[in-house]
Amino acid sequence: MLKKIIFLFSFSMLFVACKKKVEPDPVPADNYVKVTVQPTYLYDGSQNVLLDSLYTTPEGYKVKFTDIKFFVTKLNNGNLNLLEAASLDFRETGNLLFRTIADYTKYPILEGYIGVDSVLNHSDPSAFPNESPLNISNTGPMHWGWNPGYIFLNLEGKVDTIPDGIANLDHSFSFHIGTDLYRRDIYFTNLNWQYVSATERLLALKLDLWKFLHNPISPIDLKTEFLTHTASGQQALTEKVTSNFQQSFMPY
Repeated sequence: MLKKIIFLFSFSMLFVACKKKVEPDPVPADNYVKVTVQPTYLYDGSQNVLLDSLYTTPEGYKVKFTDIKFFVTKLNNGNLNLLEAASLDFRETGNLLFRTIADYTKYPILEGYIGVDSVLNHSDPSAFPNESPLNISNTGPMHWGWNPGYIFLNLEGKVDTIPDGIANLDHSFSFHIGTDLYRRDIYFTNLNWQYVSATERLLALKLDLWKFLHNPISPIDLKTEFLTHTASGQQALTEKVTSNFQQSFMPY
């Protein structure tokens, strides 16, 4: 009888142990996080910007954006690093800035740079990993051949500066910003990482191109302020473009 009791007890303990082993592990905190940047333009009732579509300025100009590209680097929350570098090429990849594996709960704050950190900016562009947006094979025209370093942001388009109701877009604008002097800080707080799935969270950012052009303190008049390649003699417009871009880049 005693042997039978011992056998039954041992069997029951083995059953419990086996049952515990097949219980699924909890879902880990480290999953995919995705960051998007949606260009917007709000003056004439439009919301999301489409390249090559027409928008209206307060001066009555018709304007279209043909290229929107920029780098962000050294994204972190204090001593917690999220990503070394990411780039947006709105024509080629839409509004996706990056997607990586991380614990979103550790990033209620996100800081870094618009542009390229000075150490990275002066590193050999061919020495970065093949998958890095800073690798020369991935940068395309966003790395200057005539000037050391990267083009931090590139905004291009066309505009009709004669408000006659006819969209004759014969006036181009081109803003190419680079060099360490014009790198700008990112500092976003109280971030809302949106639920996408059990394995992915989304942070939605926007680039308010209406605010970029029509900042109340430093508006850009595309009729007279239409070109800077960060060259000598272009400092005033370069500073205005850089500052306005920084103020126009924000969470939704």
